[in-house]
Amino acid sequence: MLCWTASTTAGGEAGQVRLITSLEESSEASVHAGQQLITAVYENCGLQVNFLEAPPARSLSLAEEGRADGELARLRTSIDANGPLVALEPPITVLQVVPIYVNPDIPASNTLASVKRVGYINGYRMVPPLLPRGVSTLLAHNTEHLVLLLERDRIDVGLTLGLDAEKALLEHEGLMAGNPVLQEPVYHFIHRSRIDDMPCLSKSLQRLKEEGHVDRVLDSIVSEQLSSPP
Repeated sequence: MLCWTASTTAGGEAGQVRLITSLEESSEASVHAGQQLITAVYENCGLQVNFLEAPPARSLSLAEEGRADGELARLRTSIDANGPLVALEPPITVLQVVPIYVNPDIPASNTLASVKRVGYINGYRMVPPLLPRGVSTLLAHNTEHLVLLLERDRIDVGLTLGLDAEKALLEHEGLMAGNPVLQEPVYHFIHRSRIDDMPCLSKSLQRLKEEGHVDRVLDSIVSEQLSSPP
């Protein structure tokens, strides 16, 4: 299912709108933060962002097919280097993939080596290379779905993004998180048809990072989670 959302920006002439694919903003804390950051990046260049929300795999394929002007955020290794999407430099931040589980006997370190059943979110291309040989896998819609699979003993461990793991731990008593199994820079991607946008967007992102805006957005998301009732 696809869902349209519009950012709140100044301007908004038809020629100044960019359509960016994304997961559902309401589904993950990381997506909520990412949409705020990318909206600010584009605003500084006089561009309005509309988000085309879709499941992870569909979100990426829509951007690659040229049905949008870019993709919210991915690891560079998740994108075909010779494909139609180009990474915006600098990276937005460092992404962590974190194991979550309910069995206290599972160790915090070398977590994946100790389990046989792993769940992860469909469309997260960075996960399969992390998995040891012989583990069985189950795909989930989002982090909440991973928690449900854990509670029903369908999987031993779920893999999700660090910010989304933090939110899940606050909302589910007994849920635990292990050490990150991946830490890599995450980038915003632009379709080659909009390559002329890149110089301004790159300067905008660099300036926002230098001014501490990226850290403030991430900190505010964590603060919201801490203050929100479960």
